[in-house]
Amino acid sequence: MARARMDWMDTLRGGAVVAVVVLHAQLTTTLVTGAALAPLVWVNDQLEQVRMPLLMLLSGVLLSRSLAKGLGRHLSGKVRAILWPYAVWMTIDLTHVLLDAAAAGRPVPWHLVGQAFHDPQGYLWFLAWLFAFHLMAGAIPAPARTIAMPAGFVVAHVVSGLGPDAERFVWLFPYFLLGDVLARTLPGRVPAVVARAADRVQVPALAAIGRSSLVYYVCHMPVLVYAVPLLWSGLEIRMPWLVWLLAGGLAMAVGRGLSSVQHRPRWRLLFGWPRRDVTQPTVGNTPFPVLRDVVSH
Repeated sequence: MARARMDWMDTLRGGAVVAVVVLHAQLTTTLVTGAALAPLVWVNDQLEQVRMPLLMLLSGVLLSRSLAKGLGRHLSGKVRAILWPYAVWMTIDLTHVLLDAAAAGRPVPWHLVGQAFHDPQGYLWFLAWLFAFHLMAGAIPAPARTIAMPAGFVVAHVVSGLGPDAERFVWLFPYFLLGDVLARTLPGRVPAVVARAADRVQVPALAAIGRSSLVYYVCHMPVLVYAVPLLWSGLEIRMPWLVWLLAGGLAMAVGRGLSSVQHRPRWRLLFGWPRRDVTQPTVGNTPFPVLRDVVSH
């Protein structure tokens, strides 16, 4: 798909990531200040059925293109682009949680370390599940994925008693498959007027966020958990709405800054393990391998 035809996807992805930051900024502000921020709670409740399903659906759209490279390259690419940043930022997140508990004299929740491998409890659960969905879908032939998608929605609506995390896992997988099914069935069948309308569904600022969605996603929570207490207690800003706005804005600003340096040698290992390109340009008579970053979405 040409870059121009991907702008609508990036815009939607960017909007979903902003919605995630808005939610987490509200939750963190409420936790620290005790203020309910009722209008924000209402907005986030309305977006609950959209945020993560949309991100999963958009991730599924690119599944077939990734699988077309071969199962081995598909899996290695997801290890580099999803599992590696999950491991890096989960380490950062867990280090903060464990040290904070120790400093406050609370029991250190060592069990979270083990759960990171099978039942992540922090904000990075999306990356863990996305990687699992790629593993699961990669083992299913395309026709079977088409059948599994509606079956998955039926299962998600009838299953109960698994616990909230497991039920959310079951609920989101069919959205991932739906993105894949749409990508395989719609091209060439969409009326021209609809395609032109889709091309207009783009907001440059949101599209820029969407193109670096992984960066914004992984870095926003560490910023919020330090920014909100600093604003409320350190700087004594006693207006919860202003704390929410400033903390959320700071999280987005840090994401913007990191997105601008994510491909530089000193920063790229935070967001993906670079792979050696198949092309081998030469300098003089000596082969000079080029490292190319994995596209995370």
